[in-house]
Amino acid sequence: MYGPGTPLVRRFLLQLAGLGAAECERVVSRYRDIVDAPAFVAAERILGETIARSGRDSARDALAGPLLQLVGEFDPLADPRDALTSLSEIAEPATAAILALVAADVLPPETFAALYRPFAEVMPFSGLNSGSRAP
Repeated sequence: MYGPGTPLVRRFLLQLAGLGAAECERVVSRYRDIVDAPAFVAAERILGETIARSGRDSARDALAGPLLQLVGEFDPLADPRDALTSLSEIAEPATAAILALVAADVLPPETFAALYRPFAEVMPFSGLNSGSRAP
């Protein structure tokens, strides 16, 4: 479903669902601190290229539904054009981290680390990585 990183992605989604408000705010704060940094911008570019080059577009696309269920604050009666404005603040860092997990086995370690950094303290990769190759 999510390529070779399926077990990691599933564990990430489960842990993301269990984060409390304080943990979410720590992730969002760390993300805001790094999102405009050249290393993070480069990591996002490398991630996009790596997903395309490795043929993991379908794995990337399959994440949309589960991720939106966790980070969306949707009103079913609202105009669908307003959907992006109803996402919680953790949506962007969660998207970067989970896409990094989809490509963890083929990303350079420093790229994975940059993308996963906002979650590193509250959801350490080692807690997700039971038996998988650590990036």
